[in-house]
Amino acid sequence: VVYYYPVMKRVLVLLAVFLFVAPGATACKDIIAAGDATAGDYNLLLKVRDPSRPGLQVLTMVNESYRYTYHTPWLGRDMTFTTDQKYVGVATEGDVPPNVVKPGMALSQAGIAYGDADLPSYWRNPSPNAWDDFDWIRYACQTATTEQQAVDMLVRAVEDMHAPGVPENLFVVGPSEAYIIEGTAVHYSVQEVHGVAVRSNYPKQLWDSMILKRLFVSPTFDSSYEGDVRRGRTVRLGSLLGVRLLSVDDSGVTVRQTPFGDRIDIAEGDGATVGFFRVNVIDAGGSTARLHVRYRYAAWEEEISRRVQTRYGDITPHDMMAWSRLHSDDLQGMRGMCEDSEKGAMVYKIPRQGYETLSMGWFAPDQCSAIYVPVHIADTAIYDAYRSGSAAQLAAQLLQRYGHGGVTDACHRVECVFLRENDAVETLAGEAGNDAVADVLTTSDVEMQRQAYLMQNAFLIAEADERDAVAGAWNTSYAVTLGNLRTVMRQTSSDVDAILVDVAASIARARSGIAATVTGDDDAWDRYREGKTLAGAGSYSDAMQHFIEAYDEAQAALYGDHGGGTVSETERRNDLAAVAIGVILACIVLLVVVRRRW
Repeated sequence: VVYYYPVMKRVLVLLAVFLFVAPGATACKDIIAAGDATAGDYNLLLKVRDPSRPGLQVLTMVNESYRYTYHTPWLGRDMTFTTDQKYVGVATEGDVPPNVVKPGMALSQAGIAYGDADLPSYWRNPSPNAWDDFDWIRYACQTATTEQQAVDMLVRAVEDMHAPGVPENLFVVGPSEAYIIEGTAVHYSVQEVHGVAVRSNYPKQLWDSMILKRLFVSPTFDSSYEGDVRRGRTVRLGSLLGVRLLSVDDSGVTVRQTPFGDRIDIAEGDGATVGFFRVNVIDAGGSTARLHVRYRYAAWEEEISRRVQTRYGDITPHDMMAWSRLHSDDLQGMRGMCEDSEKGAMVYKIPRQGYETLSMGWFAPDQCSAIYVPVHIADTAIYDAYRSGSAAQLAAQLLQRYGHGGVTDACHRVECVFLRENDAVETLAGEAGNDAVADVLTTSDVEMQRQAYLMQNAFLIAEADERDAVAGAWNTSYAVTLGNLRTVMRQTSSDVDAILVDVAASIARARSGIAATVTGDDDAWDRYREGKTLAGAGSYSDAMQHFIEAYDEAQAALYGDHGGGTVSETERRNDLAAVAIGVILACIVLLVVVRRRW
């Protein structure tokens, strides 16, 4: 009995601490690509949000000079804050004006993007007036004009105010510099990023201040063990928790986290997450196995970083979108970038020049079941579905119907066209003059947001073969896509046809509006209005033709190209086939004539 009591007491203490420090099921994830890591003269930040304030994820715009009242972090005295830098943020529905804005990620008019990922730590402001991570971001975002000033303000919240009630990894990416700040209410660390960096909800630079992590998991973030382990032995990284090898055979091993944990089978050559640890089985046989054991987030960071490094020097927003959709199955059972529901993602692109207007984000209310849509800091409006939560609700419906990855390929096809067309519009905006930049970018962004929302509705109501055809229509450019949509309408239901005509109307409206703004030529509007009248009367085929003609006229006004026009891929293939047949027949005739002469 004397021996039994202290053992049980120790186990109970370990159990209590283990349950308290164990991370949750979901987490925010961030990837930075800066300097020569990207494919162009811009820096990138991906923020995947698994919100601590659950709900529909929405876009919000907070304009310069906006004033609001909020409390100080200890005494709770009301203070009036003024927004010096306009910003566009992603927040949970309800955390937007007229309420206090709680942005999980944000982009300011200074061309600075902000993101975060919570840290599990006891070092926090215990008062009921403590600032959360959103307050921390907002404090810097609404004021800072440079990356260094943003870092200084985030550090001030720790050093001078001890404000944080939620310890954080904070991410600051601007046109010239990028930083990761690890901060609690007491400690902070600032790391400048040159190239790429990956992070989620775990400490790294502040590991030494995380007493429980050091005591129970490992003395350092990068601690690891590789060696032969006999059955019944426990591998520890220098701390109390460890991994016990329960059984071994020629095919693999069975292990569990000790002093308690579930039994997990791992095949030879594979790996698995075992409690706080990542265990890889290098070799197994007899009563011994060769194991590699490390902190599970160190393994996760290494795997994501490895994937990012393969694209070093050529990283684009498209790459960030793809990484945001990695699931646990893609990562050998480690935490996926895309998990569960009620999430959202933003890919920020900060150009080194013209960042005051061309800084932008690509937003998905759920990256697994929604199309990424553009929003520029110069925009003066956002499509209502992305402000109200309707777009997030639609994404949730798609996720429920098709599951993770079920509509990813369809979304990807639309995004490829958006990415190309956005580049073209940014070029036009740069040539339009300062007075027209906001109008051009807002017109394009709002209509792309509308098109994405419409397409997601089409994915939701279409049958499987219709969905594939509708998604497949998006190819290369708006010009090709419009022709393809005209062809696809011959094989879809009237409900889907109505949506496709609305998509074509949006494309024509955007290009006609941009042409009128940039060139003053508004002839394309006449064809567009005729198309709207036909669409309202249910004459979808004729309406589609008018929208295509409106788009072509707008393109001609913008680029001086009056030839060709919009045709579908099928029509192009038919034209090429006709030309090929004509060439072959001509060759045959020529051959016959030549042979007769000889």
